[in-house]
Amino acid sequence: MYPESVGVSSEVFADLIKYFDSIDLHVDSMMVLRGGKVACECHWKPNTAETAHDMYSLSKSITAIAIGIAVDEGIISLDTKVYPTYFPDKLEKFRGEQREWAEKLTIDNVIAMKMGKVTSVFENKQKPGWIDAFMELPFKYEPGTKWKYVSENAFLLSWILQKETGMTVTEFLTPRLFEPLDIKVPAWEKEHTGVEAGGWGLRLTAEDLAKISILFINKGMYNGKRIFSEDWFNRCTYPQAKADEVYPIFTKKTEYGYQTWIDHENDDTTYRFTGLYGQFIFMFPDYDASVIITASDNRDGEFLHSVYSHFPKAFIEPTDEVDEDKQTQFKSFVESHEIKPRFKSKALRNTIKEKEINGRLIHVKTRGNLSTQGATSFFMWANKCGSMNNIRFDFDDNGLTFSFTEKNSRRTSIRAGMNGKYEHNVIVLSGNENVIDAQATWDQNGCLELFLCNVGRTQTRRLTFSFGKGGIVRISSHTDPGYTELAKFNIEFNMGMAVEGFLYDFLKVGAPIFEKCYTDPTVYGRFVK
Repeated sequence: MYPESVGVSSEVFADLIKYFDSIDLHVDSMMVLRGGKVACECHWKPNTAETAHDMYSLSKSITAIAIGIAVDEGIISLDTKVYPTYFPDKLEKFRGEQREWAEKLTIDNVIAMKMGKVTSVFENKQKPGWIDAFMELPFKYEPGTKWKYVSENAFLLSWILQKETGMTVTEFLTPRLFEPLDIKVPAWEKEHTGVEAGGWGLRLTAEDLAKISILFINKGMYNGKRIFSEDWFNRCTYPQAKADEVYPIFTKKTEYGYQTWIDHENDDTTYRFTGLYGQFIFMFPDYDASVIITASDNRDGEFLHSVYSHFPKAFIEPTDEVDEDKQTQFKSFVESHEIKPRFKSKALRNTIKEKEINGRLIHVKTRGNLSTQGATSFFMWANKCGSMNNIRFDFDDNGLTFSFTEKNSRRTSIRAGMNGKYEHNVIVLSGNENVIDAQATWDQNGCLELFLCNVGRTQTRRLTFSFGKGGIVRISSHTDPGYTELAKFNIEFNMGMAVEGFLYDFLKVGAPIFEKCYTDPTVYGRFVK
């Protein structure tokens, strides 16, 4: 189907992709729907429409749908007092004003992000007793009075739903949402007691997001079946926080409902589900249309400004009168995009060095975050990976086999193409399936660079192996996007402060130091004799 036939300009869509290319925005997939039909899509290889992607905070919007269905079914009431109902033992620990605030906290306050508690985005979500620690945390504001975006609120909603139903959010939604929308039951990360994260940790495909956008635009209806009530849709899209209460960094025309962003750009009202590193569902109800993006880039402002500068401008009157050559050129353009390794330099095969290290085992004085995965990928895995060790390279004409061990995992192998080619891998680390497309090259300094595209996960990894005298191997790692970008986003989004001037200079110096010490360690190993 050509975009114009369902009322979308292929030229505007292509222009948006060209803009992404021009600023090196790391997009994985983009789709545009109108009238319930896919108008156009582009998947940066190796991503496809079926690639399950980390959703981060977009997960909150799916948790909100689960709560809405539970409200519709009479399982949950938004007026329920949280502490007296679920945490009476915690209530006894509060005194004075804190006790009064704890007694009045409702589920409605929680889902509206007006719980009154504030905690760090970097808080360890895996530590034992995490929910207890959060519920014992003092209130900073009276519940219902001040909006603060806190991911733990969505985790609490997940906890409450599981307490009331005996089911995880995924189990609850399978017959109520995933099966009616023909969505394969997704993975959702759990904390140590088996409660799903709620506010992050969900993995969905671009096509899954497209179906969910159709459901939401149609106010809870999908293919003639009622999934959640229109009343719940109205609650989700009613501003719980006005534009002067939410973060002004990326847009000054945004409100917040029940885990739903409400934008007022181009004199339109647009609903948006959003997750870290560029996971978006933009919904244009006046045009019965949506824009789906999955990405690996934390420049939210660029996504918002670029999408709203191209949409709804791209929506046109449907027509089938389109030149065939134009259709062919458009198809070729969208199918040509791929994620490219960010190598500093490339060199030809180093056959001498390959022969020297082929098949030899490297023992590493390892660090926890030395891994094939970025730290945000295994942020909440019940059993974390990392501490890579026992490395071995086996070369052949087409590339190499990179084998290694990580914590809580069996010995694992990854095929990496050389000569500019990718190799596709599906591996299991710590019980979690990971899709990795890998490519390797020698740089001009005689170092072996291994590029790991963690398909559907936001952070790619580059491991650089330097081979020195006495069998010493220096291993440095680089994550993209890294901690610098994450810290910048956290300051801008959670603190509402623009990172510029002295603050930006400080971050440029301080964040890379943290990366080298923690998230992207440099370690040393030695060939086993």
